[in-house]
Amino acid sequence: MRYGATTRLSPERAIEKAKEYFKKLELTVQEESARHLLLRSAAGFVDMTISMGEGTDLDIDTKGFDKQVKEFLQRVG
Repeated sequence: MRYGATTRLSPERAIEKAKEYFKKLELTVQEESARHLLLRSAAGFVDMTISMGEGTDLDIDTKGFDKQVKEFLQRVG
């Protein structure tokens, strides 16, 4: 499923927050750049892409972590 939100966090801080949040779910970083973060576990994945608009736009595709992605976006949105 795909989710999106806009945050006032910088792209760097959004990636940092995502790593902190999803690390607790035992997801590990597979790919990371200034505007992209891919985390995986045996249960699924979280793939976050960042673009800049009126704020920092987060686009997250996930399999297996829908509830957690929604919660994360509420926290940073």
